[in-house]
Amino acid sequence: MLRIRQFQMMAILFFSYISIVCVPVVDAHHGGVSAAFGPGAPVETASPMTLGKESFLLYERMEYVPFRNRDNAEPENVDTFTFFNTLVGFGFTDALSLYLTLPAAIKEQDNLGKSKGFGDLEFMAQYGFKYGERDGIRGFYRNGPDDTEGAHYTMDDLKMSLTGGISIPTGTISNRDDKGNIFDMGMQPGFGAPSFTFGFAASKLMFPHFTLTADTSFKAFSQQNDSKPGNEIRFNVAGGYEIFEDQNSIISRADVITEANVLHLTKDQGADRDPDNDTGGTILYFSPGFRASLGSHISIGALIKFPVWQDLNNESVQQGAEGLEDYRAVVTLTVSF
Repeated sequence: MLRIRQFQMMAILFFSYISIVCVPVVDAHHGGVSAAFGPGAPVETASPMTLGKESFLLYERMEYVPFRNRDNAEPENVDTFTFFNTLVGFGFTDALSLYLTLPAAIKEQDNLGKSKGFGDLEFMAQYGFKYGERDGIRGFYRNGPDDTEGAHYTMDDLKMSLTGGISIPTGTISNRDDKGNIFDMGMQPGFGAPSFTFGFAASKLMFPHFTLTADTSFKAFSQQNDSKPGNEIRFNVAGGYEIFEDQNSIISRADVITEANVLHLTKDQGADRDPDNDTGGTILYFSPGFRASLGSHISIGALIKFPVWQDLNNESVQQGAEGLEDYRAVVTLTVSF
């Protein structure tokens, strides 16, 4: 009965997502997806936890981004971005998890209208391992059943994972504005060329009720016909403190989350491969949030990312880019079965 209800929820979420994206709908990257789940998991920072063998995961993420208006971009300021990401995961083994991500975006620009559609499909693989004790011997071990189920006697281990991903250029890249012109690359939902992602994550229960998680990742974009987005380098660290736990309650666990998220973007390139000196830079976000678990299979997370420091290339002429938003509001729903 529980699995039937979970499949019903998955179907409702999927078709709700499709209905939102397919209704008739600027210069920035599309962001990433962190399918964090498990005890003490953060929201934006990636968790090293893998799925159990033959287990499934459904993850839905929505991000709303309002940008600051600037005089240099009048009267065509980039207004808001809204991102949707649907991720489906499968535990091939206890140590190896496979994921498929379907992104979508709605991007609004003053006096030019909306650019809307699906982004590029991305395939990801995650290999989980730990440094801990097994059969009385400490060392490095790949994840086993106890590690994916979160058995209490494994929580003191240092959990780690490696991830790799590739995107397929299936997204929309030909949206036109209200004047009939093709939107710029940063306003399109897709990138028009493959990208490659590599990442590492680690997590440890530092003391009772407090889990520290960190991750780093590198995403490289390939050349489109006449342009190439800048590559992304991310560093995230998160602390999750458990404030409530009652397995007999509707909310079985609640965590307060505090994260610091660093994003470095290299410069975009044009058709001649010359760098665009008005793009790229480094941004630091301070991100408070929470995660609530409903039973052992459903988790809801929320986070607000505030740009507290940025060093952008030619910042005075940039608008609608990372670091120049008012905030980023993130809501996630994770269902495992």
